[in-house]
Amino acid sequence: MDRSVDRLLSWAGLACLLLVLLPAPWLFGAWEMWWFWPLFAVISLGALLFGARILLRGEWPRAARRQLPSSPLLGTLNVAAALFLLYAAVRMLQAEVRMDAERSFLLFLSPVLLGIQIAYGCTAAQRRLLLTALLLNIGLLGLYGLLNHAVTGSARVMWANAFPQYVQEGRASGSYYCPDHFAGAVELGFCGGLALLLDRRTRWPWRLAGIGLVAVGVIGVILSKSRGGGLTLMVLLAAAPVVGLHSWQPRRRRWIRVAAFSAAAAALVLFALSGAPYMTRFKAYFRLDRLRDAPPDKRLAILSDTLQHSSRGRMISGALRAWTTQPVFGIGPGMHQHLWPRFAASPDGDVEKGIWPTRTNEHFHSYEVHSDWVQLLQEYGLVGLALLLAPAGLLFAALWRLARRAADGRTPGPPLHAAAVTGLLALIAMAFHSLGDFNLQMPATTWMLAALVSLPLVPRTARDT
Repeated sequence: MDRSVDRLLSWAGLACLLLVLLPAPWLFGAWEMWWFWPLFAVISLGALLFGARILLRGEWPRAARRQLPSSPLLGTLNVAAALFLLYAAVRMLQAEVRMDAERSFLLFLSPVLLGIQIAYGCTAAQRRLLLTALLLNIGLLGLYGLLNHAVTGSARVMWANAFPQYVQEGRASGSYYCPDHFAGAVELGFCGGLALLLDRRTRWPWRLAGIGLVAVGVIGVILSKSRGGGLTLMVLLAAAPVVGLHSWQPRRRRWIRVAAFSAAAAALVLFALSGAPYMTRFKAYFRLDRLRDAPPDKRLAILSDTLQHSSRGRMISGALRAWTTQPVFGIGPGMHQHLWPRFAASPDGDVEKGIWPTRTNEHFHSYEVHSDWVQLLQEYGLVGLALLLAPAGLLFAALWRLARRAADGRTPGPPLHAAAVTGLLALIAMAFHSLGDFNLQMPATTWMLAALVSLPLVPRTARDT
């Protein structure tokens, strides 16, 4: 194939990536179907262009071999991801409600398609452009959320009215309807900012950009009043000195880690002692005043009761009770919202005696479980959970290895160490935040995560693809 045609298809594929990754978070996270389906069509078009590049190359077997990953670890990752997608496709075909099952399956398929296009279809220059555009877009997204909150009190979400309960609570939501999902988006920018600051070779323009991303992430999460977002930032501050200091000498790493952990602990104590409205939400949710006054042997029971009676606790408890009916293969993709009313949050009801459960779920509807991990377990079962944990663990291991090798300058590509650390921190952020929220059910957030973790995965021919 003529090299100019290959280059044309390559840049057309990059255009498809940008047409998805940049607008999606501004379109309410692509949550509604009328945004999701057109954007998925663009992802499919990009995948088609990438496939055409492979097929049009003169010697397909040799070209395919050159595109193989540079380590067995990445090859195993590809196989593990394919096995999960195969299982998810079979479960989709077995589902009772096909439309919701298809959306669930595509939320797994679409990030894999994006990752393949980035890892095997982008040149080093395209990776640099994509990383810059992604981080800039997330920064602008956060700035919009801050300005929108300052001007309108977040009464508007882009051109639509915001949900009244969030406006009454004074919570910033940016271009997402839910403040928690806005927090999840700016967390990804926070990860990129930390990665840029932790690499000692980062030049000052990029270092200033890192400071801006960190500031926007922190302020955005605070204004969103997202409890999960705040806890996630704490986890990231603890994880960053562990995963992001490969470019420093061992002795300096030790002192930087001590300083970082001390600063994070001091900030946490000061925040806990403050009377800020954000801290008040934590105290009210966990009933910290009640816990403080309770006997030590009663505190665990009080905390457990508090969590079970919360809206999230009820959703998670109901989902776990649904999962026990089909523990191996799950109740089916997308079936949570359809079977939700059948499972109360507590098991103390009795149909024969006409006794209602203590905690019922008939007063509000749950489209999602508000825990990505529990919803995965509920809908795909233990088999699905195990099959997804395998590629997730391999991906983390691959990024960890790339970060270490990039710090020594042994791997080609864009600012690879910062990109690898960004991917590592992004994985940690979404894995932790997803314990109590459903950020990964928001297509835009999932796609941005897929791009950030795929950018460092450089194949053998990344410099001349």
